Amino acid sequence: MDEKRETPPPWSPTISTECPVGVAQQAWIEASITWFVQEFGRDPVMRPIVLPQPDLRATGYTGTPKQIDDVVARTCEQMGIDRSELTVELFDREDEDATARDGKRAVGHYYVEDGRAVIGLDVTEASDAAYLIAVIAHELCHVRLLGEERITTERKDHERLTDLLTVYFGFGVFSANAALRFGEATRGFSIQPLGDLDERTLNAARNDGYSRLGYLTEPEFGYAMACYAWLRGETDPPWAARLDPGPRALLRQGLAYLSRSAMQGEFPTRRTGDVPVTVRVTPRTGPVWRGGLHLTVQPTAWPPRAPGHRPT
Repeated sequence: MDEKRETPPPWSPTISTECPVGVAQQAWIEASITWFVQEFGRDPVMRPIVLPQPDLRATGYTGTPKQIDDVVARTCEQMGIDRSELTVELFDREDEDATARDGKRAVGHYYVEDGRAVIGLDVTEASDAAYLIAVIAHELCHVRLLGEERITTERKDHERLTDLLTVYFGFGVFSANAALRFGEATRGFSIQPLGDLDERTLNAARNDGYSRLGYLTEPEFGYAMACYAWLRGETDPPWAARLDPGPRALLRQGLAYLSRSAMQGEFPTRRTGDVPVTVRVTPRTGPVWRGGLHLTVQPTAWPPRAPGHRPT
């Protein structure tokens, strides 16, 4: 045994104090959240965070159209949107327009018709209320960004910005948990990422695939949740327990990094000036904008690649 080993093994439970995302992603997340504060004020981030209700099915929720509409109405209220001015369309994966190639399919969409905002929701998995709320939150954030003409689809990062706004409005637990989901298994336990062993690597042994929802990666969601908590003055948020193991570990790493790198409520890239941070909003070019959310289904590679592996 090498007692002089300087680096911890990849399964070490020690929480890293390094930022869980790269410099560019960090600067984008921090600058975008700063822009949210300017656009929407601090009230959305200071409201009670929205959390999944584990007993929802016990109350009779099955994903009926009426129940879906009730969920939309409650989400609209949380986001400051008038439900009466919104049209909701329901579709399923059998619809020709809902299916895409390469393992991708649309699970939500947004557009404007005759001056009225329209969101579409895939009802295939509507019985999973938490997953459905993640989709609804994304589409309603399109309403706040595109529908209110704060940005247009000419902005290249508009879908990623929409994902990030779900965190700012308190729906980050839903979005982060839905970002990476592994196939069903009967083992009856979950895996907590440790050190350099991430959730995808550890779950690969199940060999039953995974799916990705949205445009931000799990590390980006984890750091965004850390920034959200940091603005709220939370260094050990109790709601972290409601996150899946992967984003929960990344949230804690992000908070450890922020604790050593910035004053409470401030972000490192704003404080140091080491990274140029700008948010470019393109001019408005037309009356109609479109957005959508896609689910990507991937088989799990086996054996799993080591963290940081690059194909040759």
